[in-house]
Amino acid sequence: LHRYQTALKNELGTIRILGLPGIERIDVNLDEQTFVPLRFSRRHDSPTSLEKGIPKVRFGEQAPEPDRVMKLAFEHRRMLLVIGDAGAGKTTLLQYYALSCLDGSRFDRLGFKAPVNVFYLPLREVEQERSLPENLALWAKRHHRTINAAAFEHWLGSGNTLVLFDGLDEIGVSEERKKMCGWIDGAWSGFEHVRFVITSRRSGYRKEDGVELQADYEQVDVLDFTAEQQERFLKNWFNAALLRDTPDEGISAEEWPEMANAKAEAKTVKIIAHLKEEKNRGLKQIAAIPMILQIMAILWKRDEYLPETREKLYSSVLDYLLELRDKHKDMKAPMSAERSRMVLEPVALWMQEELKKDEVGREQMHERMQKELDGMVGRNFTPPPADEFGRHLVDRAALLVELGTHSKTYLFRHKTFREYLAGVDLVRKVLRDPDYFDALVAGFGAGWSDEMLRTFMANADAETFDLVMDKLFDERFDLEWSQEQRLLLFSLIDEAPLRKVDALCCRLLQPNTAARQFMLLDCLNETAMPEAIVALQNFLKSGLTKNRKLMDKAREVYVSLNNRTGKENVSSRKTAMPMIGKSGVLEPFFENPFEKDARYILIPGNGTNIPDTFFAKYPVTNSLYRRFIDYLQSKNPEYEALFPASGFMEALQGIANNRTWDTGFAEYLKKGKNDLAGLFRSREDDDRKFGGDDQPVVSITWYAARSYCLWLSLVESKGEKSDIYRLPNEPEWEWAAAGKEKRAYPWGNAEPTPKLANYDKSNIGATTPVSSYPEGATPEGLYDMAGNLWEWQENLYGRKDYPGARALRGGSWGSGSELLRCRARVNLDPGSGGSLYGFRVVCPSPNPETLKI
Repeated sequence: LHRYQTALKNELGTIRILGLPGIERIDVNLDEQTFVPLRFSRRHDSPTSLEKGIPKVRFGEQAPEPDRVMKLAFEHRRMLLVIGDAGAGKTTLLQYYALSCLDGSRFDRLGFKAPVNVFYLPLREVEQERSLPENLALWAKRHHRTINAAAFEHWLGSGNTLVLFDGLDEIGVSEERKKMCGWIDGAWSGFEHVRFVITSRRSGYRKEDGVELQADYEQVDVLDFTAEQQERFLKNWFNAALLRDTPDEGISAEEWPEMANAKAEAKTVKIIAHLKEEKNRGLKQIAAIPMILQIMAILWKRDEYLPETREKLYSSVLDYLLELRDKHKDMKAPMSAERSRMVLEPVALWMQEELKKDEVGREQMHERMQKELDGMVGRNFTPPPADEFGRHLVDRAALLVELGTHSKTYLFRHKTFREYLAGVDLVRKVLRDPDYFDALVAGFGAGWSDEMLRTFMANADAETFDLVMDKLFDERFDLEWSQEQRLLLFSLIDEAPLRKVDALCCRLLQPNTAARQFMLLDCLNETAMPEAIVALQNFLKSGLTKNRKLMDKAREVYVSLNNRTGKENVSSRKTAMPMIGKSGVLEPFFENPFEKDARYILIPGNGTNIPDTFFAKYPVTNSLYRRFIDYLQSKNPEYEALFPASGFMEALQGIANNRTWDTGFAEYLKKGKNDLAGLFRSREDDDRKFGGDDQPVVSITWYAARSYCLWLSLVESKGEKSDIYRLPNEPEWEWAAAGKEKRAYPWGNAEPTPKLANYDKSNIGATTPVSSYPEGATPEGLYDMAGNLWEWQENLYGRKDYPGARALRGGSWGSGSELLRCRARVNLDPGSGGSLYGFRVVCPSPNPETLKI
């Protein structure tokens, strides 16, 4: 056991840092922590009796660090599933857990009451026909330790034991991942006292594809770095890197650590300031991914410059690793970075598409590389043999890892580099043969090719973009457009630097695409291309809009594109006040010019205690809420002209002084005395998972949501009225959600599915754009009344043991299905908020007799 633990420490006790001249690894320091501890989202609300009030939160709104996550997860279960994006640090997390157990004095931090025997296995190395003990013995053998399976069987069956399984997503074929889940379930049931941790990308663990563990497990999601964590990571990274540099001239070895620390601090301050600039907002979002942040650190250390896109970041660091680092050391690489990539790009695509696995036998890899090397010609250039090139990639470029002792295999050190290189080569393949893309369309959104497709689109021209859109909506493929597929497609559109919408417009006007028209409309909206406006006009006149929801959607996209591509002038437009038609009754909807023509839908009252009320079709989005924040920062002169921000602050102060809302608002408002925008801003505003323009704004307190409604009222009325808009109260909200039929869910009585709402079983792990679930809308057309986010209500929760708490309705992206029911309710302190909470606005209907037609 001691010999095995020594091997494990050697394998997991260091973290590889790319780009450090002459060194590949640094030690993990568990006390100071060279890497920043990961934080986790609250995955779901635990089941509870709804009549008894708020469900207990398992992980709390403040995301706990890894020690506490494991402690909480293993309170009632023996398995923890960790889901994280590419480059999020999942393997680093397992290193931390393993070393904490091996330390001998830290096991109690993880929730264990005695020392822990810990075992580690990359799932790509598991031979499923063998048992867990046999696979552990094979791993030990690969790491020069001969230990028989019987010993592992004994250790697994005695004492506190933890098994760490890394990288379910690295098994490329879905069917094989299904089998692996079965193998893990067997190991879990075969060793009754062993605890397990499994990591995977979200795309590698898809319940709807049957890739699902049957064991009773707890799931947590790895979140991006916070701004504080980014700063801490950069400081540690630069310090570790500089300490391994040659000391500056005139600086002694004794003085160098202090000097290196000062330099690390200065570089950190500069890069953080660079990322905070408004023009670098996109970079700031992806800097929250640990792997991307490390790439940024490498490039910043070299020239204090960062490329502006994720794709260019990868390209720059590959050039550095393949050639430029050797140049800085006066060494000559076997080939230029450009020629090296000419070999690696087709090899990566071959691994991605033909082999569908992460590891390749060394001889097989050399043979494939040699095929590309043999095709290279040039004056005074002789390509190196494949074995020499491969050795350079392992030893100096540190792009590949060599595994095994006798039968060696190659593995890209970071899977995302292979996906990037494959995506670049895919562009060339599609340009030569457009039908080459067909196979990818047939498996679109299956997970294995997602990252490659993002790189592909980032390198595509407008004609290729148009070709891809045409292929994706070809009736031959008949894609179902699950939420995973939708979100992937939207991300591909966002990645594309060049766009053309001819194919999307043409498909929209074809009768045989009726089942895909909602998706086509969303894509046209996502492209933000003015060329789509004429197609939308033709579509609205064509008679192809067979139902009211589709007609409303088309008109909404038409208005959105006009707003985004034209010059909007709020002050010159009509009031948003609901109007009376010629029949003397309220129109069924109105569009609010102060919220980018957001639609409000009339929900007729019930004739007793619920009046007619206009509900916003969607929860308030980031795009709308940012207008409010800009106003508070004096960045929106049109709204300032309607009602000055100073007057708004006075109105808030009056509410606080008079305790109009409650007794706690005054103390809350004091926190924003010098920065009201900072007080009200969403904590997730820069988060790439929650910060999309069309996603609902989250991490909003009740006070901030109520202030938004006040602002909207004062701006529209030029300071005359403060109550035009407000939050719904619970009877209004439930009546709008359930209707006179008293539906169990907003769409009816059918149980929730991932096609109807974004909730725990949808496996999204974040909010989705507010228009994503047309099938889950109410008959009147209100979206997201179930799932996506809990919505603040105007009223208090109304229980003595929760004084001052406000009610919320609707369930969230992390809720179980029982919390999506129209009657489900929870509560929260009005000064609290998190990624599960947002709001929707209502406009209490006016008395028709008091309005002029």
